Amino acid sequence: MPVLSDIRQCTLEVFGVCPCPWQLKVTEALLKGDKDVLCTAGTGMGKTLGFWIPLLFRPDGIQIVVTPLNLLGKQNATSLAKAGMPVIAINSEMVTPVNFQVSW
Repeated sequence: MPVLSDIRQCTLEVFGVCPCPWQLKVTEALLKGDKDVLCTAGTGMGKTLGFWIPLLFRPDGIQIVVTPLNLLGKQNATSLAKAGMPVIAINSEMVTPVNFQVSW
């Protein structure tokens, strides 16, 4: 498992932001393999980043981020794609059987 300073540096390089201590704790829990991780924080505080960061250290990993807003899901997918990660946003407007096939 990477040390916190490596997690912080890699996040800064890829996403352009320095994660907060609580985002690092979410990342640690996910990288350790904790099965259920719940993160609650106010709107706009960066909850999603805590779930994106582990993907930097698990190139073959899959993270599922659920959001009730289609627009937010699309924004998340766009941001991850810009960071060079394979991503798909699935919402009620565009679900098809093809969406459930993963290409690497």
